[in-house]
Amino acid sequence: MKRQRKNSRKDVYQIVNERIMTSLEKGIVPWKQPWSVLGLPKNFQSGKVYKDINLWLLLSCGHAHPYYLTFKQAESLGGKIRKGAKSIPVVYWNFVYHHKETGKKLSEEEAKKLPKGLVDRRAFLKYYNVFNIDDVEGVEWDFPEIDRRKPFHPIKACEELLENVPDLPEIRHGEAQAYYHPAKDYINMPKKELFRSEPHYYQTLYHELVHSSGHQKRLNRKELWDTSSKDAGLYSKEELTAEMGASYLGNLCGIWEEAQQENSSAYIQHWLGQLKNDKRLLVEAAGKAQKAVDYLTGKMS
Repeated sequence: MKRQRKNSRKDVYQIVNERIMTSLEKGIVPWKQPWSVLGLPKNFQSGKVYKDINLWLLLSCGHAHPYYLTFKQAESLGGKIRKGAKSIPVVYWNFVYHHKETGKKLSEEEAKKLPKGLVDRRAFLKYYNVFNIDDVEGVEWDFPEIDRRKPFHPIKACEELLENVPDLPEIRHGEAQAYYHPAKDYINMPKKELFRSEPHYYQTLYHELVHSSGHQKRLNRKELWDTSSKDAGLYSKEELTAEMGASYLGNLCGIWEEAQQENSSAYIQHWLGQLKNDKRLLVEAAGKAQKAVDYLTGKMS
């Protein structure tokens, strides 16, 4: 049984990586794409926005309508999946519980009633398939109300976000370099007038701000502060976390389209190489980026 769970988990990581790598090979970087004017990808029936790696998986598809349904949900609405339509995996964590002393498998309710020291909880990654609503036939769509308000002025929106960040580190404008100093807990930024535009300034700042969320007194990301580790993959994970998180924050403030840069071949090839070497990198970085954004925007549950 343990071997099956392990193989299943690897299969899911492989599925996720292959889909994202296919996009990268086409020159599409999902976490650098402008948000759809219709909003973020969400389940049409529940209205819930997809998060973590699922957000990037669905954004990489480039669908005109960001709404998705499972096969059964489409059937419940009286529709059917268009012949030849391709499903999209949506991943989630599942848990199994065992009594540490007896080895007995426990239900979640049984596990909650026992002291934590007696419960062994193991997580494994699973997935189910969804379809874009454009691939569902036989349904007259009544789209949920869409917020089409014009985005905030970039400066105003960005400053409001910064004002509401919990425990915002000091932001210095000294050296002509952008970096976060974990030991002294401050962000250094080049002077604002050195940037091509205000959106470019804020996008760079958000990258360093996501790094700062990993400080031990905040989200305590080992990839940020563990300089003693010989694992080169930690650096890649932290950088990818910062890129994804900064992109998310930039889109929330409506500045990404103005601040985006061309997806250079070297950049794409770099991340393709990283993903080929570490199947877990993408899923784990996306999860950490989501936590960083939730923390910085005050939405930690």
